[in-house]
Amino acid sequence: MGLGLSLEDPFRWFALGLLWTGYILICIFGVAILKLNFFVHAICRGDSTEKLVTLTFDDGPSTEGTPTLLEILKLHEIKAAFFPIGTKIKAHPEIIRQIDQDGHLIGNHTYRHNWYTNFLISKPLNREIQMAQETIAAVIGKVPAYFRPPIGLTNPHLRKALKKQGLSVVGWDVRPFDIGTKADEVIKRVLKKIRPGSIILLHDKGRTPADLTRMVDELVTKIKARGFRFADPEQLIGKRAYQTPEEGNRKEFFLFLQRCFASGTGWGRLLRPFASKLAASSYVQQALKEQVSLDVFKDRPSPKFFFGLGLMLFSYVLGWPMVGLFSILSGYFRNPALLIVGPAFYGFSHLVFLLGIFLTGRDCLKYGDIMLRWSLHKTVEKASGRET
Repeated sequence: MGLGLSLEDPFRWFALGLLWTGYILICIFGVAILKLNFFVHAICRGDSTEKLVTLTFDDGPSTEGTPTLLEILKLHEIKAAFFPIGTKIKAHPEIIRQIDQDGHLIGNHTYRHNWYTNFLISKPLNREIQMAQETIAAVIGKVPAYFRPPIGLTNPHLRKALKKQGLSVVGWDVRPFDIGTKADEVIKRVLKKIRPGSIILLHDKGRTPADLTRMVDELVTKIKARGFRFADPEQLIGKRAYQTPEEGNRKEFFLFLQRCFASGTGWGRLLRPFASKLAASSYVQQALKEQVSLDVFKDRPSPKFFFGLGLMLFSYVLGWPMVGLFSILSGYFRNPALLIVGPAFYGFSHLVFLLGIFLTGRDCLKYGDIMLRWSLHKTVEKASGRET
């Protein structure tokens, strides 16, 4: 932009126009193309070392199409991943239970799947995703770890919402746009794009049960004829499809910390935004996940470490205390030259501190990290009245 502004007309407006056009195009592509990982990291292809592929189905369940689809998948002994819509899950919980009982995976596809979902900001977007999580958990007793954004669109607020809910984005690399397309054309498109590790996106709605059954049956048969095998989605993607109780407990502790500050007054209310950010940070999540002990301190650190630590502590004595001391001495002896000695000591203290850091090396960071993680565990245990 600086280069563009430095040019003379009409080159200035051409350069700036080119810059803004490029920026807008990058944003459009980043929003619309999931595999670019522009706003969030998305798993769009699995392990490519073997000829394995997996099937995924969006926007269900359909009262007519999904049951017949489950029959054909059972016939071919295929485990797929389903990303149903929250409102439909609530309306047809028995179909979702059948999907789960047949061994298929269920992911989050938002609660309403409206066109404006991608325009939602932090709190409304998080609520939309959380409602879908709660609906699925109420039906099958499991909390999903997979998320697929509606229409594959993303925005800058999505990453934070997914992190809060413990979700990972699972996309696709084969999208035949099957809704409204003839079955033969869908099969042709899939076979053209398929490769080892492919995640295939289809829908269990938008066509008659007979047509859906015929399409999936023929597609699976032709894919197998090319030497591919259908893998369990977890196996291909390399991530668990559901959150573990430990992850649920960590989320509970984050909410607990936020509630402690949210219900407070005075300083608690002032610190509420900071506590919310802290509880959602990756460092705190990792610290609560890993049980840290102080056993490392049973082994005495090296003399070099102790000497460096001593220098770091001694540097504080050489700092402001010396400035104050020589200011008093300057007034007592009525010698203005002594005023210079204090700041000189203060500057020298920084060199001593840096030398101490150099001698302690990485051990200083290691021990500090251990103490911080251990203190965090103890704080949460004391506040919640139970062990993490």
